[in-house]
Amino acid sequence: MATGRSDHDHGAPIYRQPAVELHLQKSTGVTAKERFEERIDTPDEVDGGPSDHSLKDASDMRRMGKQQILTRRFRQITIAAFIGTTTSAWEYALFLVSPGLVDGGTAGLLYNVIWSFFGFGAIYLSLAEMASMAPIAGSLYHWVSEFAPENVQAVLSYFTGWISTLAWQAGFAQGVLLAGTQIQTIIQVMNPDYAFPNWHGTLLTFAAILVSYVMNVYGVRSLPYWQVPVFAVGTMAYFAYVVPVWINAPRATHTEVWTGFSNTGGWPSMTLAVLVGQLSGIGMQTGVDTAAHMAEEVNDASIAVPRAMITIFLVDCALVFPLIVTICYHLPDVQAALNDPTEYPGIWIMRQAMSNGWIAVILAIITAIVMASNVTYLAGVSRDLFAFARDKGLPFSSWFSKVDPKRQIPVNANIFSCALSAILALIYIGSPVAFYAVTSLNTVSLLQCYVFAIGCVLWRRLTRPETLPPARFSLGRWGVPVNIAAVLYSVWSFFWCFWPQAQPVTASGFNWAGPLYVLALIVSALYYIRARHRYDGPVTSVEGRNVRRQ
Repeated sequence: MATGRSDHDHGAPIYRQPAVELHLQKSTGVTAKERFEERIDTPDEVDGGPSDHSLKDASDMRRMGKQQILTRRFRQITIAAFIGTTTSAWEYALFLVSPGLVDGGTAGLLYNVIWSFFGFGAIYLSLAEMASMAPIAGSLYHWVSEFAPENVQAVLSYFTGWISTLAWQAGFAQGVLLAGTQIQTIIQVMNPDYAFPNWHGTLLTFAAILVSYVMNVYGVRSLPYWQVPVFAVGTMAYFAYVVPVWINAPRATHTEVWTGFSNTGGWPSMTLAVLVGQLSGIGMQTGVDTAAHMAEEVNDASIAVPRAMITIFLVDCALVFPLIVTICYHLPDVQAALNDPTEYPGIWIMRQAMSNGWIAVILAIITAIVMASNVTYLAGVSRDLFAFARDKGLPFSSWFSKVDPKRQIPVNANIFSCALSAILALIYIGSPVAFYAVTSLNTVSLLQCYVFAIGCVLWRRLTRPETLPPARFSLGRWGVPVNIAAVLYSVWSFFWCFWPQAQPVTASGFNWAGPLYVLALIVSALYYIRARHRYDGPVTSVEGRNVRRQ
């Protein structure tokens, strides 16, 4: 049995924010070390002292057995804008409609997007509640460790940590490449003879990586301050795209849009084609839980983070669905749109409604938003890597978990994430197929982590609900049905994410997510043979938790 401090800690007291600790020591006459060792509870309120939310953050960190070594720079509105910038939902959706149009047509795409809203709604409600119970940078693997059955806590948490880390790293690599290829798209719009060479895309990706690194490391203090303006600009660009399209672009009929199913992927039935085409709807929804990885840098995190997650999810839905309706109503010739030189139907629609100059302006704004999205995404990626290394889940954990004393961020985790994406960008020169194969791990890996995390909290809610920590953002009596819906939808989506887009399957059209996912499991299992002797999971640090050691 282990309670309170982990066996792996070296006797150091839990650190509190200086203002909080100094006031508590002055008002109670008890130092942090004495309070921790004697388990003296932190008062909920101290007259004239630090704010209630600072005390709550300190209490949450103490309960989870972690030191407050990152700076809490974000507040409710800035973390919400941070999520909005990270997801850049409508900007990414514009470039993710092709799978749904190939397998399902306009009607299939529309219904899949609607269906995914409900599925991911259940997922993010579940994750938001867990972010309120345990607001910590490790998020998914930490929640698995804390809520899983005792005899599998370590192994499930370990595999979730590995798969989650790979997913976020792959997602960052996808994002920076998209920024690079979008610049190429702008060039192609202005110069139809431009040939889209892969090495140009790689060099532009390097530039996107460099911008992300500089903004995260040298501009970290400014990170919260530009989130709201960027999110506002992105919203204005949304209307700059939608309004001209509705005014000028040729339009399909209501019947063609809502009943226009098509099966150009070669599947034996229309039903199967529509199910395979779900990848568009699924891909448009990921990223909202990035905020959970920033929880240790958010003031009043146990309520600010979950509220921000759900708010931005709803805002994203309100932007994405009208955008998809707009696209579908202005595709009288789906195949022509799919054959656009840029390979993006959304660009084909712009060609029908706008001048090349206006297209370039909108694409330039979208590219700038995607660049900003990569900056915020890297922040979440590096915190995820830092947290898992802090719990000794990775090789060279001490290096990955090191926090720069001046900037108070995990600089080494940023360096590794950027270096890995640069290496993957080199692969793109020789084989775009190989690059997209590696980065296809992103969605399937996150879905698997959702299944584990939400499944574990559901198990505890059904078997030992009294052991769940209190949540200021609570699902209450809706917890069980929402968790069940989230697990079922995650498993369902996980299954369909392994399917290729068309048949017969060719090397360029093969979905490599399956083989690479299995390879990732094998690699993590091989390392676990060694790591199991020192990785017990973060639950060993959580106050009052029972742990069965492996």
